[in-house]
Amino acid sequence: MLYKTRAIVLKSVKHGDTGLVVQIYTEDFGRQSLLVHGVRKRKSKFGYHLFEPLSLLNLDIYYKENRDLQTLKEAKSSIVLHHLLSDVRKSSIAIFVSEILYRCLREVESNKPLFNYLFHAIQILDMAEKGLENFHIIFLIQLSKFLGIYPKNNAELINYKIIGGYQLNDLFEYSLQDISNFKIERSIRQEILNHLIIYYRANLEGMGEIKSLQVLHEVYF
Repeated sequence: MLYKTRAIVLKSVKHGDTGLVVQIYTEDFGRQSLLVHGVRKRKSKFGYHLFEPLSLLNLDIYYKENRDLQTLKEAKSSIVLHHLLSDVRKSSIAIFVSEILYRCLREVESNKPLFNYLFHAIQILDMAEKGLENFHIIFLIQLSKFLGIYPKNNAELINYKIIGGYQLNDLFEYSLQDISNFKIERSIRQEILNHLIIYYRANLEGMGEIKSLQVLHEVYF
């Protein structure tokens, strides 16, 4: 049956000579795999740029429950992101965030509060002018609420001590609206991010190595 839904692109890989398999997080069906035919043809009806990491899309898909690959009929940008690809600082964060989401989001059921948080956060990243170096830290902190791993009390974070007198529990009240006011030294920022990744790995199975972390360190640390 044909359905309309909003979606966030997590990852794309080549399929056959001209196609893509796109991992997406949808508003109505959660995590899905989408088969896109002919997107790598010269005269494709879909622009390849639509399937870059964190692209925000409106989709018409032939959805069938428990099918491994859903089939795309129509796709267009839901919100045009003007800076995510052209700004190397933002694109490096986008690659990191999309890898985190690819590893964390597994449910195939709708979770509209989570989807709305992600949809809004990506727009904040695209438009932000200050505080970009802090975006991924605050993003991970707030994302933990929706993943069910937000700490219930400070005791859960007592072992995550950071140089400079910080602990993770000092940071868990910040929101994305605070990124321009969150002032922290470069070396401490790197340690905070490393501790957050350790915290995620301790609370979520199958996180594995975050390969884009090295690129993020080269750009911001």
